[in-house]
This record gives sequence, structure tokens and C-alpha cells, in this order.
Amino acid sequence: MEALPVKRHLIQTVKLAAPLIISQITIVAMSVVDTMMAGDLGPITLAAVAVGSSVWATAILFIFGLLMAIPPVVSEMDGARKHHKVGPFIRQAMWLCMLLGIGFTVMLRHMDPVFGWFNTQPEVIPHAIGYIKGISWGVLPLALFSAFRYLADGMSVTKPTMIVSFIGLLCNIPLNYIFMYGKLGIPALGAAGCGYASALVLVIQMVAYAAVVKHHKVIKALNVLVKVDRPNWHEIWRFFKLGFPIGVSLFAEVGLFSVVTLLASSLSTATVAAHQIALNFSSLLFMVPLGLSMGITVRVGNAVGRSNLVDIKNAGFYGIALVLVTQVISVLIILLGGGFVVSLYTEDKIVHEITMGLLLLAAIFQLSDGIQAAAAGALRGIKDMNFIMLSNVFSFWALGLAASWYLCFKLGYGVKGLWMGLIVGLTAAAVLNVGRFWYKTRI
Repeated sequence: MEALPVKRHLIQTVKLAAPLIISQITIVAMSVVDTMMAGDLGPITLAAVAVGSSVWATAILFIFGLLMAIPPVVSEMDGARKHHKVGPFIRQAMWLCMLLGIGFTVMLRHMDPVFGWFNTQPEVIPHAIGYIKGISWGVLPLALFSAFRYLADGMSVTKPTMIVSFIGLLCNIPLNYIFMYGKLGIPALGAAGCGYASALVLVIQMVAYAAVVKHHKVIKALNVLVKVDRPNWHEIWRFFKLGFPIGVSLFAEVGLFSVVTLLASSLSTATVAAHQIALNFSSLLFMVPLGLSMGITVRVGNAVGRSNLVDIKNAGFYGIALVLVTQVISVLIILLGGGFVVSLYTEDKIVHEITMGLLLLAAIFQLSDGIQAAAAGALRGIKDMNFIMLSNVFSFWALGLAASWYLCFKLGYGVKGLWMGLIVGLTAAAVLNVGRFWYKTRI
């Protein structure tokens, strides 16, 4: 089978990933809104949302990672024209979503001891607990929403994800206003209100995407929601084993950032607020390579379904090159516009000064962060899940977290030391992931 030309690879990757990038930016924009509105209520509320969301993210992104096994499986079925297998596969994945959703909801509502382990500032703890208990009601809706969107992604149908994510953003702002500030007869709940508003947004997005699966002309033909299958525990376990390495790898990656946030919570409230702002802005920029990474997974998986070895390699490496270009642009945005962006979050001079120092470090790790994500997307496309897991655990925990702790607390660099450790972990992951994909696609 003849390989696709370079131009077509790039065009198809961008065309596929563009809606995913916009949807990911929209998702993080909700976090930006949360952060800005929390900052308006003061440093303690902002710190509570920062610490609470780090605990939430660490838990929920294991589910995200587990379900990220859906796109490469579905895209391979699509490439091999085995569409009749998609519906039964997704219905079993939905049973797994139910189990994970219920289990993680219970777990998140009993996370109080975590804050004591990390010496979180006492005035922040009750507000952070309120946030977590509020948003915990969104775990199950988020799991089902994720299954629906990854089904669509795997079928190269990405515009609905963009639209549903935008609906979530539109709902997030007024709901935050009502629950956080106390409107329409509801008491002002502060950080807890932010959690409840986010959970309600997730319910809305789940319902909206269920409608997409039911009525979209391409996905409708897969007959996913036409019936309810009994749980097939063998299939559920097989899917769990496939997705588990991705769940652990994403847990390891995001867990590093979350644990760093918890470590920062033992420092001053202003430092925690600055860390959250810098991390929030960096995360927004990261949505571009993350969206491209998802597109790369689908493109590589589709080439696997067509058994075209040249296209498998090219889809991966051209995608990585594309991400490299976007990350250079991200560096320029941070260096040239960082001060203006920080002023949108806070008027506190101390928080502003600390944040600017962290953004300089964020500019440094943009390249390695984007490349490691793109290469991981390519590896997911060839279902090399176990390597991603081992690479992330080693890079982010054995190297990154250890470096963050040592530089912050032993060498006395404070929060900057924590971010230097992030650079170490992300760079190691970039080198390992790119090297592995090159090794696996040698022709």
C-alpha cells in the first residue's frame, strides 16, 4: 500500500486535531474561569481551589487515562472497516465507567487526611474539602462524557467535542457566579460553590454528548445506545488491562503536578496562589500539543488498521515536528505576554512577582512538555501502553518529583525548585518517548 505524502499527513493531522485543540482549550478555560473568580474572593479561596483541584485532577485523570484506550481501538476498527464491533465495545466500556465513577466518587469524599500529610495551610483546608466534595458529584458524568467523546475521536469525528466543551464553558460562568457568590436564593459557597458548579457542568456535557452519540450521522450508525448489554466481565477486564497503563501514565504525569501543588501548599498562601496562576496559564498553552497528541493517536491507529508501516512512522514523527513548532510559539507567548496575563488573575503585587518568576521556568519546559505528549500520543496509536506507563513513572516520580522535593526543601529554592523538578521530569519523558517510537517504527 502506497504511503501518504508529507503534506497530506500534516493537513489531516491538523484537520483532525484542530477541534480537539479548541475543545481542550475550552475545558481548561473553565479552570481559568474558576481560578479568576476564586481569585476575586481572595487568596484563601484561590489557594483552596488550587489545592482541591489538584486532588480532584490526580484522581479523575486516572479515569481519563484508562478511557484513552478507546480512540486507538476504535480508530483501528475504523481503519479495518470493522464498524460492527464498535457498539458492543463501547457498551462494555460504559459499564467500566459506572464502576469507576461510583468508586472514585466515594474515594474523593474521604480525602480529608491528604491535607495533613502535606502540611497544607490550616485556613485553606476546610475550603479545599468543600470544593472536593462539591465536584465529586461530577465523577460519573465525566467518565461517561469521556467515553462518548473518545468514541467520536476514534471515528475521526472531533467537532462535537469542540461544541460540547464550548457549551460547558458557557454554562460554567453563570453557574460559578450563582454558587460562588450566592445568587438566586442560594447562599455564597465560595470554593465549595465552584465545585458544585463544575459538577453540574459535567452533567450537562454528559447529556449533550449522549445526544451526539444518538443522533450524529456517523456515530449513530454504530448503534451504541440502541440497547443495554449485560456486563461481560471478560471484555471489561480486557479493556481495563488495555487502558490501565495509560491511566497509570496519566496519573503519574498529572500526579506530579498535583503533588507539587500539595507540596507548595505548605508554603505561604501567596506562593500557592502564584503557583496556581502559573500552572493554570501553562496548562492552557499545553492544550495545543495535547490536542495534537490525540490527533496523532488516531492517525497512527488508523495507519495500524491499514497495516501501512511507513504511514505509522510518518504519522507519528510529522505530528511530533508539528508540535515542536507550536511549542516555540508558546514560549514566545509566555515571554512577551506573561505579565499581561498574570494581571488578569490578580492585583496582588507579591503574587504577581512570584508568578512571573515561575512563568520563566514554564517557558523552559514548553518544548519538552509538548514533545513528550506528542510522542506518547504516537505510542498510544501503536498500543505501546506499557512503555508509556514505565516511562512516565520513572521520569515524573523517580526523577521529577525527587528533584522537585530536593531543590525546594533541601537546597532552599522554594517554589522555583519545585518547578525546576518539573523540567527534569518532562525532559526525561520526552527523550524516552521519542526514542521508543523511533525504535518501534524502524523499517
